[in-house]
Amino acid sequence: MKSNYGSLWLLLAFALVTILIVAFGDDIQIGNYTVKKAPFREHLLTELSPSDSLDFTNSNEVLDESAVSINEKKVAVDSLPQSIFIFGDSMTFNLALRLAQYARQNGHEIHSVNWDSSNTKIWADSDTLLYFIRKYRPTQIFVSLGSNELYLKNPGTRVKFVNRIIEMIDTIPFVWIGPPNWKEDSGINDMLERECGHKRFFRSAGMHFDRKADKIHPTRESSAKWIDSVARWMPKSSHPIVMDSPSDSIGKANPNIVFLKALNK
Repeated sequence: MKSNYGSLWLLLAFALVTILIVAFGDDIQIGNYTVKKAPFREHLLTELSPSDSLDFTNSNEVLDESAVSINEKKVAVDSLPQSIFIFGDSMTFNLALRLAQYARQNGHEIHSVNWDSSNTKIWADSDTLLYFIRKYRPTQIFVSLGSNELYLKNPGTRVKFVNRIIEMIDTIPFVWIGPPNWKEDSGINDMLERECGHKRFFRSAGMHFDRKADKIHPTRESSAKWIDSVARWMPKSSHPIVMDSPSDSIGKANPNIVFLKALNK
């Protein structure tokens, strides 16, 4: 019985070898007859043409370009009149003066709080910000903090204070205006941008400023140009508002400012 099966397998193997030789070899000439090679060789060896290539265009694996770029698309400008609130350190006053002109030009109202010598810790550790937010009910906030922390060797120690301020602002759209560096910082700007997000942080470092005698505070005219730069950047922000440049006829505008004095740092 074993020998019969062995002969059978030997016969099948011989037949297979013969088929493969015929299939992959050249045509075989026997007298006046030609044995054609098997056609399935072409199906096995022929490379796919571009038209035969696999089509994944309808696959869920394909990235939708519109989905990839959606976060980088410009946000529609909020054309409604805004209640603007700007607060911060001693840089705030001159910024508020120019921002008030923008408010008058574009039908917004504005309130300001200038807290001399203040920093993120002072604002985070007090209820001052919450008090003024409840009082003015702003729809757009500008923050001017970081100048008094430019000297910090480890800005990471201020992350919790920055996040506390952002928590108090809650869902109100805001722009954090970075400090006008008069010297190289140790990472305060990078930290602020990281915590705020690049669409809510305006980096002032690297800009040119004409400064007062203290070599730190920008002059009133330079602060006006500073706000002009913020206004031109606003379309790239997370919540653009109407910020058309004030006409010459606007003149001075009242920023409705409150002055506070920091007792400690």
